[in-house]
Amino acid sequence: MGDCNTRPFRAGAAGRFLGDEGGSVTAFAFFAFLMMLLVGGLALDTMRHEMTRARMQATLDRAVLAGAKASDADDARATVEDYFAKADLASFLEAERENDIQIYLNSASVTARASGTLDTYLMKLAGVDTLSASGISTAEVRVPKLEVSLVLDVSGSMRGSKISSLRGAAKEFVTTILETSEPGNAVISVIPFSWSVTPPKTVFDTLAVDITHNYSTCLQFREADYGHATLTSGKSALSNGVPVNQMVYTSLYGNFDSLDASWRSCYTDDYMHFLPYSMNEAALHAKIDSLQADGNTSGHDGMNWGAALLDPSFRAVSAQLIANGEMDASLAHIPADYHEPETLKVVVMMGDGANTTSYFFDRSSPKYRGKHSDLFEVKYQDREFKYAYHIYRHWIRYDESRCGKNNWECVYEASGPEESVYYLRYPWGGWYYSIDDGRWITDEEFDDLETTLDGYISTDQLSWEMAWGRMSPRYYADITGDWSAWNDYVGSEQVDGSAKDSRMRSVCGATKTHGVVVYSIGFQVPQGGRAEQVLSDCASSTSHYYRANTTDISAVFNSIAANVQNLRLTQ
Repeated sequence: MGDCNTRPFRAGAAGRFLGDEGGSVTAFAFFAFLMMLLVGGLALDTMRHEMTRARMQATLDRAVLAGAKASDADDARATVEDYFAKADLASFLEAERENDIQIYLNSASVTARASGTLDTYLMKLAGVDTLSASGISTAEVRVPKLEVSLVLDVSGSMRGSKISSLRGAAKEFVTTILETSEPGNAVISVIPFSWSVTPPKTVFDTLAVDITHNYSTCLQFREADYGHATLTSGKSALSNGVPVNQMVYTSLYGNFDSLDASWRSCYTDDYMHFLPYSMNEAALHAKIDSLQADGNTSGHDGMNWGAALLDPSFRAVSAQLIANGEMDASLAHIPADYHEPETLKVVVMMGDGANTTSYFFDRSSPKYRGKHSDLFEVKYQDREFKYAYHIYRHWIRYDESRCGKNNWECVYEASGPEESVYYLRYPWGGWYYSIDDGRWITDEEFDDLETTLDGYISTDQLSWEMAWGRMSPRYYADITGDWSAWNDYVGSEQVDGSAKDSRMRSVCGATKTHGVVVYSIGFQVPQGGRAEQVLSDCASSTSHYYRANTTDISAVFNSIAANVQNLRLTQ
């Protein structure tokens, strides 16, 4: 018989566990453990998913930014693929779609997409076997406006194969810039220099210039004028309204009306005029093809004009070029303001040797400047006999032989254009040299030309600026025996190579201060020499300076074009 208070027998560990009064607490703990395991698994898988997605997106961002630096679409895609391969995410990168990659010289857009699945670990317990990850990234690089000053040395040392190689390389550079730019978004100015730089007539007329002759358009700048990127003119605040000086047009050597071409202070030939603000490939090629090599080297003037053509103050010049039909009306904004976020300004400066000496007449004590030179122009005009008449009897005869007889006067009419003969006065007086006849005449004979020169019109004493455009200081010395003009010209205000180097560094520094990127090329210059040093100093950095010879000059210009393209990257 059993006791009615006896509990039923339960065998085994499970029975003991269930029979334990604390079993309900332990079951809850086990359930909580399972829930924590599921939640922890969710967090782990979510963290793995987010880490993969973040790594994929970071790779996308880096890849498209790097791809935007590429020179063409194929290189851009290869760059993106390389980034994903190195990140061990190649399987995530999606195929390229139409218009994903668009590369121009001064703008680029690169888009890439990535997607994939990730196996879960513990989320499988909740029925989630995989997680998806995807991303897209676009790098848009835009510098849609490009202004380039192509400053080219055409001094005498560029003759032969060097000028020929330069023409080909410069034209290829122009083509690359224009063909890989959106139409109308790239303008190029070609500025050749030797003794000086020759602006076209419209540019000359737009600037405030103290005009003293009509032979040329070259300007003479003071040392301080190279310390800023603007030209000194009445339209520049830096000039205080003082017009810039017109350069005296003459030559060290040469005969009357036959100045020596290689020693002229300024070249008036069409091929030496610079071409401003062009986006016409044919016109730019024609200008480059026309270049000829002659004269000494003035790289400081080349850079001064190259910088000025990028300076916003020159919009007054571009406006006049547009008004004259010499420049497209769509370029009214050229040159753009400095640091305009969508405009890149570039100077490419090429030199083949050191700067050399230029000569100028003294301006502080101008014995050979201003009015009252020793050269006289005598104008006359051929005349045609009309009739003779008797002064008392009013007889009219058509016989010219009566003109020398008493009481007879003859009537003539001008026939043909006005012509001139020139006389050079002996500096110490008493004599005049007839340039046409090659002989000296006395004061009295010169004063009597009004009656002795058939068809005489007038006698004009020329200014020295007009006189030097007709003769060289050497010619003046050879005829008169007076060498003081020669000594004044070659010794009073000469600017030697060292001074030009200093001025070139100044204007290079000034334009770089405004954010202009300067590339320079030393074309067969001695390594480590003066020419290379000043060209290297002019560049924006040592990596912006290039050495070149006749066989690789094209490669150098192509490399600069590629570097200009890389500067498009803005984000």
